Amino acid sequence: MTNRSQNSYLTLREAIINLGYEWHENDYFFCHGELPIIENATADMKEYVGILLCTDGDIDLSINEVDYNLTASTLLIAHPSSIVHIIRSKKQYKGILLFVTHNFLAKHIINAQLVKPFRQISNHRYTLTDLTKEQQKNLIDIYKLIYKKKENKHSVFQLETLRNLFLAFICEIAEIFLRGKKIESRLTRNEEIADSFFKLLLQPIKISDKTAFFADQLNISSKHLIKAIKTTTGKTPGVFINEKMADNAKLLLTDNKLSISQISDRLRFSETSSFSKFFKKQTGMSPSLFREQL
Repeated sequence: MTNRSQNSYLTLREAIINLGYEWHENDYFFCHGELPIIENATADMKEYVGILLCTDGDIDLSINEVDYNLTASTLLIAHPSSIVHIIRSKKQYKGILLFVTHNFLAKHIINAQLVKPFRQISNHRYTLTDLTKEQQKNLIDIYKLIYKKKENKHSVFQLETLRNLFLAFICEIAEIFLRGKKIESRLTRNEEIADSFFKLLLQPIKISDKTAFFADQLNISSKHLIKAIKTTTGKTPGVFINEKMADNAKLLLTDNKLSISQISDRLRFSETSSFSKFFKKQTGMSPSLFREQL
């Protein structure tokens, strides 16, 4: 990792590779143990949320030109587009580094209970907090599960499991910051609409339930709903509706007593071929291939 001129920083990926690590996945990176730190180095977080859990060490750094001191039993969050500068390392860093893209986390956030902590981590300027022994242990325990699942490369549901474990990590962190900072969580009107929309998605849905259906349920126009969801999540309601439908289909496909035709009927598709085409578009594989890999 080397310094560059202002506005020409290393990307996070470049910085990690310069430290001697291999970065294979586009959506996430994590490592643990004693980690090399190069002083006077700067990197741009780009689209990544960064989580640094320090179990030992003493490092001075800045995030967007605000100085912080990272020591044992502290947790630091670096938000997307942040500029992180390592000033000096007074003691070897030991702990966990975890970076994950905003989009990877957001891909399947359709549970209303998960939307709030994710939004709090993403939107608030949470940065540094001290950890109790119990809080640190809880985070390390979740990380161990993440690391174990990453190593299990033959798991059919590896990405889904990793995503949910990352979200569990985020929820745990959000709770730590909320308890420590006592931040008032007043929702905007768009956030209220988004929460109501996600609650509706928890109910059974059928393929004919489009954006207009949910807008009617919320007594707002489709245009208003699209704007609210796009503003709060960066995605349209249709994306979440299709993901929910695909998740329902995956669950039904685990029941070998149901034929693909029966599943298609349950989800109210007009034809089995339409269901197969939809499922392949959402998951990259046919319903029959998905079932074979279970």
